[in-house]
Amino acid sequence: MTGKRLRLGIVGTGENARDHANASREIDVFDLVCICDTSLVALETFGEVFGCENRYTDLAQMLQEQALDVLVVSVWGVHHAAVAMEAMVSARVRAIVVEKPISMDAAEAQLMVDTAERTGVLLIEAFKWRYDPQHSACGEVIASGRIGEVKTVMGVFSSPLTDRLDVSNWRYRADLGGGSLFDSASYLVHFSRFVMGREPTSVVGTRGDGADVRRGASELSASLLLDFGGGRTALLQSSYAQAFCQEVMVIGTAGWLRYMLPFDSRGSRDGELMTGTPLAATVDLFLNDFTHEVLTFPPCNQFVAQLLHVQNCLAGTALPVTSGAFAVGSMLVLDAARESFATRRIVEL
Repeated sequence: MTGKRLRLGIVGTGENARDHANASREIDVFDLVCICDTSLVALETFGEVFGCENRYTDLAQMLQEQALDVLVVSVWGVHHAAVAMEAMVSARVRAIVVEKPISMDAAEAQLMVDTAERTGVLLIEAFKWRYDPQHSACGEVIASGRIGEVKTVMGVFSSPLTDRLDVSNWRYRADLGGGSLFDSASYLVHFSRFVMGREPTSVVGTRGDGADVRRGASELSASLLLDFGGGRTALLQSSYAQAFCQEVMVIGTAGWLRYMLPFDSRGSRDGELMTGTPLAATVDLFLNDFTHEVLTFPPCNQFVAQLLHVQNCLAGTALPVTSGAFAVGSMLVLDAARESFATRRIVEL
């Protein structure tokens, strides 16, 4: 780690942007020096809450006037690629954290990765759960062979958002990057590829839209079956129309793991989103000899953990836990899922 103070900028001032800003307050070396949004009202409100005086409605002007160590891109998904690449080519930013999923499709993601490599900018897709200690610890369990060869991943990530969100909310608009596939199933796709340690060979999926056509073109639920070859599969389900549930199981030939709070440990729910003090996470480990262990992990503010990791990467004391190529791989799966939704067929990768 380094004692140098790090200058942070944020593009977008919505719910996730507030979490990133709050995280920066928890890490002494970060200074939130500038924010950018097209909404003056949102910009002023955010700026007052976080004491940030440099407020911009134009990204180019902000980049011209502010040299940054880290830029967080927390805008609608349709704008991720354009904002990130404008920042990269400006030569005014050292690292960019882009909210998940990284782009609208694999082609955009590859262009972002290529631009990052050409400009030397550190590009990170903001799956903050990757920095939660439960995942590194369980990754070691899997790598050790205690549960044998991983054969199956099963996962659910759902929230009752249809009862809580106005029909105008961006999550109901596929053209903005909304929909359960991108918003929730993307976690499950990333997780299954991570624990399998390989890429799927095919994807088949179905979408659920509900009866309310006013909700626009995005899917309210997504069910996916990923075939990893050799009898390895992942069965994944996400939804905006089910109870709060996040649970994944990793089943091997000698045992299995059940994660009870894998992705979002924020402990209370305020309106549409989870907020509040993080909860402790538990993972059950079951072995074929009927041994049962409970792995318990202290509460983790994943936004803080993610920003600390970026700090360490910039200091040269850590390597990114995920790569641009891995982000592209996730987008290839999501692209295939959308194709399967449309054709009702298995899509080969």
